[in-house]
Amino acid sequence: MNHNLITDHIKNKIKKNLIDFDCRRFEVPSLIRCDSNKLFLFPYDSGYWRAMVYIEDTFSYDILKEKSIAYEIGLGLAKFHLISSDLDLTKVANSIKNFHNTTFYLDQFNISIKDYNFIKLDDDLNKRTQKLIISLSNHIIYVRSLLGSLRYKSIDHSVIHGDPKLSNFLFDIKYKDVVSLIDLDTVSSGYLLTDLADCIRSICNMAGEDPSDIENVYFDINCCKYFLNGYFSIPHQKGDYFFGLIPEFIYLIIFELTIRFLTDFLQANRYFKINYQSQNLYRAEVQYRLLSNFVTQIPILSNSLHEIGISSNSTFVSDVQKIV
Repeated sequence: MNHNLITDHIKNKIKKNLIDFDCRRFEVPSLIRCDSNKLFLFPYDSGYWRAMVYIEDTFSYDILKEKSIAYEIGLGLAKFHLISSDLDLTKVANSIKNFHNTTFYLDQFNISIKDYNFIKLDDDLNKRTQKLIISLSNHIIYVRSLLGSLRYKSIDHSVIHGDPKLSNFLFDIKYKDVVSLIDLDTVSSGYLLTDLADCIRSICNMAGEDPSDIENVYFDINCCKYFLNGYFSIPHQKGDYFFGLIPEFIYLIIFELTIRFLTDFLQANRYFKINYQSQNLYRAEVQYRLLSNFVTQIPILSNSLHEIGISSNSTFVSDVQKIV
């Protein structure tokens, strides 16, 4: 129902010519109602199927090939946020319980460590797991403190995509600009900054979440600059203070995914799909490497935000760098 709500909202604006983005196309993957039951779901063979309108002449990326494309991604996400900004939040259901609830993920992580029988791992996996747990310990202490301080800040909820990773953006084949955001199952009411941070996390790790060589993993700050310039090329109602929290939210989202992958490994890979048994451990190691590198890039990120006219928290910059 969230999917249908957001696509109907956007289609209505397009139909009434209420959005103008330099005559660029912007489309949505609208759901098709079944003739048989007049619903958007069709039960078949102990499962459920649905159909969506196909968006022609588009393609997507799994890994960013050109840093300049990050500008178009920033612009595309800004369009989605702007178009959705006047949607009635009371109509949006939170379909995934505790989604992006970092405190919940931390609690699950601690329970998994306490209950896990590390003896059953072979020596190599045990060493890797223990090393990652130890490396995360100082971050965990700081994250709990950071979450506590953010609770006292006035951050309003907005309509968010919930999973604006690179592969969920559709690009026009001819012009290479973003024409749609797909995979709308995660649309919910949440922090706009979470969407920005998760998108930045996804595109700025140009090696991907499952790289063949973990040594290739780093946070590409230039890619981040392109994204920010694209996103802020469209005027936003939120103020300087609100967007000044971008570094904190990028840090939190990378940390969050690190412990989610590691927790899933300790819970016998119940959530994320895997191709081999230790894949989620490797994914956690990849995210931790990205996290460590991101911390070194925060001063540059702060300068980039300042160039756009946004002031970041200098205390966060100094505090977080003491951890690594």
